[in-house]
Amino acid sequence: MGKALRVKVQVFGAPSFALESKELTIDLNENATAEDLLKIIPVKDRNYLYVVREGMRLSSSAKLNDGDEILIVPPIAGG
Repeated sequence: MGKALRVKVQVFGAPSFALESKELTIDLNENATAEDLLKIIPVKDRNYLYVVREGMRLSSSAKLNDGDEILIVPPIAGG
């Protein structure tokens, strides 16, 4: 197991309703990806969530960095 990294996470929309807080601090392994982060957040329908860093949507294989501030958001549709 590599050195740990810590990220701050804000969860928006319906997925946040199942959480005690919409803001979380999460410790991950050194080589953690956006997918790894989604696996440990206790929300449903992870396949339908976007992981966003600095305004850019991350791919599931994007590496996270210590100190990242991450947004977890559901896709928004409307008309």
